[in-house]
Amino acid sequence: MSNPLFPLLSAGLFCVVATVQGATAAPPDDAGIVAAIVQQMERPLAPSTGTVRASTAADGSWTVELGSRLLADVRGPQIPAELDARLQAIRLAVMLQREQQGAMPPSLEFRFNGHRLEHYFPSPPARPRAHNPLDEGASGVDVFISASHGWYLHGGTTWYLQRPLRNGMIEDLMTPQFAQKFADALDGKKVRWAFSRSVETALHPVAGKPWWQMAARYHAQALYPDRPDIWQSYADRSTPLREYNDDIRSRPLMANEVGAGVLVHLHTNAADPLATGMMAFHQSGRSEDQRLGHVLLCKMRDAIRQVPAYADYRVRVQPSTGNFGENRLALAPSILIELGFHTNPQDAAALQDPQFQAAVAEGLREGYDAFQQGMGAGGERVCQ
Repeated sequence: MSNPLFPLLSAGLFCVVATVQGATAAPPDDAGIVAAIVQQMERPLAPSTGTVRASTAADGSWTVELGSRLLADVRGPQIPAELDARLQAIRLAVMLQREQQGAMPPSLEFRFNGHRLEHYFPSPPARPRAHNPLDEGASGVDVFISASHGWYLHGGTTWYLQRPLRNGMIEDLMTPQFAQKFADALDGKKVRWAFSRSVETALHPVAGKPWWQMAARYHAQALYPDRPDIWQSYADRSTPLREYNDDIRSRPLMANEVGAGVLVHLHTNAADPLATGMMAFHQSGRSEDQRLGHVLLCKMRDAIRQVPAYADYRVRVQPSTGNFGENRLALAPSILIELGFHTNPQDAAALQDPQFQAAVAEGLREGYDAFQQGMGAGGERVCQ
């Protein structure tokens, strides 16, 4: 590759996947997959070589054929979260490489022998909503706020945080601060909300960690002890990552249960230290999810830029497609927001700044209002 940053971005690919504590690092051929995709994007008229094939559509999106090798080790009837993470690492590395080349970040759709992942792992119909302990007497909540990760039990023996310490912060322990500020902003507008994770400071009786640090799976278990279909829904109970997968799935399943109007998943990103800024991902083919992401990103950018220290903070205002269980299993419009790169020192400093957090929360609140008012309907661009 001609770009000198490509080796760094390829190295960042392994960082993204390996941050699932207890999981193995990405296979070494993933960097080759990224290189093949980017090379074909640079030379779209040249004949492709090898099994990876990238082709562009009329709307500028790209379809990438990966064959079946990434599915070889997948067990059970459901998409494992670690496969989602691996594919996202590939997608992110391609996006960042193209950005460094001055090209618009591509929208990538992966295919496996011509089919989407859902072809191999069809989801069962959603279970009808039952009793709602989060919002007694009401028909549902307006906004379900999911603050990324937390402590989970790996292999039935060891408790792990799902993300490591980087640049003075841990994603698992930082995103609840954004979630609380967003909820406080919604309170001022009398918008009903619910969290995926507990806010209690008492210790979890098994893990011995504060409840607010625990993954959503355990909060769901406490709320719905008789509903393992919400908090223990991953079918393969032999994998050490079974409760990690339970946790990813529990977030949209809880939101479905409480009748959420929209889902907002708050994360921080990981890649090469040079990567910076905010981005978001929606499930392919869901226009309302895309609209939600675009409106939220535009309003967050406006709010962040009102803070002089962050006037130049990068916000990619067009959400990208990305196959995540958090969005895929949601019945309502759902968006996954990467607030910044905790692997970038400047982004990490911003993520820990109460002023930045407050601006993000106000932008999210304004974005939710605008979404409810129909802004961006019909594909209209809210900002550039």
